[in-house]
Amino acid sequence: MTLLELERTETTSPGEALFREARRLRRRRWGIGLIILLTVVATSVVVYATSSRSNTPPGRIAPTTPQRNGKGTASKAIVPTHSPDLIQPGALAAEPNGDMLILDSSRDQILRLTPNGTLSVFAGTGREGFTGDGGPAVDAELNFNYFSESEIAVAPSGSVYFVDDGSCRLREVNSHGIIRTIVSLPLIHMQPSGTSCQLSGVAISPSGVVYVSTNSDIKRVTSRGTLAWVAGKRGTVVTEPKHPTASTVVMSPGSIAFDAHGDLDIWSWAPRVMYQLSPSGKVTNLGWAYATQLTETPRGNVLAGTHFGEIESIAAQGTSVEPYRNVDPQKVDGLNWGHVGFQENGIAVTRSGVIYVDNAQGNGYGAGTALVRIAKNGKAELVPIHTPLSRTLPLVGAPGFPTSLYPAPRRSATSTLAACPNNAGIEPFTPTALKQSKVIATNFQSGQYASDIVVTDRSWWVGAFDAFQGADLGVHLATKEMPAEESADANEIGLACGDALVRDSIAVSIRQSGYSGASGTIYLLNRDGHPLVYYAAIANN
Repeated sequence: MTLLELERTETTSPGEALFREARRLRRRRWGIGLIILLTVVATSVVVYATSSRSNTPPGRIAPTTPQRNGKGTASKAIVPTHSPDLIQPGALAAEPNGDMLILDSSRDQILRLTPNGTLSVFAGTGREGFTGDGGPAVDAELNFNYFSESEIAVAPSGSVYFVDDGSCRLREVNSHGIIRTIVSLPLIHMQPSGTSCQLSGVAISPSGVVYVSTNSDIKRVTSRGTLAWVAGKRGTVVTEPKHPTASTVVMSPGSIAFDAHGDLDIWSWAPRVMYQLSPSGKVTNLGWAYATQLTETPRGNVLAGTHFGEIESIAAQGTSVEPYRNVDPQKVDGLNWGHVGFQENGIAVTRSGVIYVDNAQGNGYGAGTALVRIAKNGKAELVPIHTPLSRTLPLVGAPGFPTSLYPAPRRSATSTLAACPNNAGIEPFTPTALKQSKVIATNFQSGQYASDIVVTDRSWWVGAFDAFQGADLGVHLATKEMPAEESADANEIGLACGDALVRDSIAVSIRQSGYSGASGTIYLLNRDGHPLVYYAAIANN
């Protein structure tokens, strides 16, 4: 049987493509995304240089290329270090006791890291979905988009609020660890396919009121669980008013954060600037910015992580965005990245003034997934994590992972696979399972990305995630399906796990698409009607 699927095409303008990049699953290969990013940044600089705004600073410099030595040859290749117990970290939030909350979108979990390096699950079973309201957050199913821009905010009461963007809900975990939904909005259907959530940013005012950012405005969460408009107007930015007000400013807000004076700092995707909204409703344009996450500091001002590694400072009642610190991988103890750049996917500051930032591999800037902390004196280091990855992933028999479907793996005889799938319950492929296999293969995220953990065999959870031949994958074209024993890696799989596995599984070939330069073969078995991935041989072309 041949599996065919039409490739998706892009017909939008550069600006629209970047907006979609911010709101959708970000399935493109980072190289393509970086080209679009630089094109739009250059366009934005030209537009603002010719407009009436005079406070736009020059664009940031992109990460530099590797240096050459004095003989004119490339420097020796490095093996970058990373944080192996994180998969795809995004937003960060500091709890009052100094613990750090980490939204890991590929695990569909929020993790808690103590200052001594102990990692545990704060919310989420690791199974993608929406369940659990009214019960313990650790038993709830969450659904974070790929490279999710969802944020976390900690209230003075101890409650934690976050955007569950895959189901488009604002959810709360109270101080007793019980989760509930505060606000639910319908998903927006995108063309040619896919969905998007209106919610992204969340912040707590000094008085404890919850605010959120949507596609075009800022809203306040009422005591009845409804949203009340605060600022923002739908429309297209042509010529921005010289004196914008809450009712006239047209923006596409992302991350938001309050300072100690009650000013709300807002980073906008379009126009790409930082706004400050005062308690009286005054709107101030603080100038050009390309932020990822905003966070309040113990001193009461706001810091912004950026796409270029520079941490920026926003003063209360300020007039501009000022450089604060630059996260240079060459100056981070324990981070062996050479001249590769860093992007703060998330940023948070503890009460003692320690700054935490993270970089998720695949964002186009960093050489790996890493969590870094910066002391008050500016000393930066890779955060040690002492908890094995397997301790924070679902166990056999966990909710949503029945033993009958995900039995404990077998030992692999070679290093080709981290472990071998259990032979229990393996069945021949039915037409329905074959169809599901095509969908899994064309959307599969391999290597450090575990977006498809819900449809992968438990053997994939054992050992390091990068034990697989992985690459950054997106939506692909499935070109051929064949018995696994007819594939190129059949002998290697047989030596690792036995010929029975090869005989009873299939291999789906995928080729590169507009979303990725990777191609290869995904291997699946069928257990009780569920196609499960157990191996991926992928290469970048």
